[in-house]
Amino acid sequence: MEIAGRIAQWLSTGPHRVGEPGLSEAELCRAEETFELVFPRLLRDALALVHPVPRPVFPQPGHHQAPSRVPDWRLRDADRTRTLIGIPAGGVLFDVEENDFWWNDWGPRPDAIVERIASAARELARVPLLVPLGGHLYVAAVDDSPVFSIVQTRVGLYAVSFADLGDDTARTAALRSAAWPGGTVPFWSELCAYANHRDTDSPLGRLGTGGF
Repeated sequence: MEIAGRIAQWLSTGPHRVGEPGLSEAELCRAEETFELVFPRLLRDALALVHPVPRPVFPQPGHHQAPSRVPDWRLRDADRTRTLIGIPAGGVLFDVEENDFWWNDWGPRPDAIVERIASAARELARVPLLVPLGGHLYVAAVDDSPVFSIVQTRVGLYAVSFADLGDDTARTAALRSAAWPGGTVPFWSELCAYANHRDTDSPLGRLGTGGF
């Protein structure tokens, strides 16, 4: 539980989140069933120790509070959590519609934008569903998943492995020595590699532009 405890501390500290008592096994199962996703084992262990919630903010006149980026696995705001789960795929679809993005593995790009979006949506429905950790960070359902930082098709590697969270020395060392694409998460690891080579001569930079 040492690694889970470190991850639990990381999840429950920061400028935008604090911790409350951890989830029971029944609550963990209910969250997975409700959102049709799977928590990696280490995340289950960490969430059993502490459940992160948004840090309370005192209302200020004229200040609009942004929607929370902290998932609520206790289902008090299931709609918001469902929105967070959908952000990675939704961001890719936004770039398909607005920024002429297309992924080579999807096949020929339809000329009509409506068909293009529909085709991309079908393809994205087949990729692994990622679990939001807070902010722009997401992880897949396995413990050795990288931690991705995702903003539309700009996908970065925040940590080579989920187990590195909370240990900045290990996380930084792993990032420096990592080869692209990090991890083995279908589509998301490849999109991460593409995003980090899209402006270079590397073949990885052509994954989404008609080459390879």
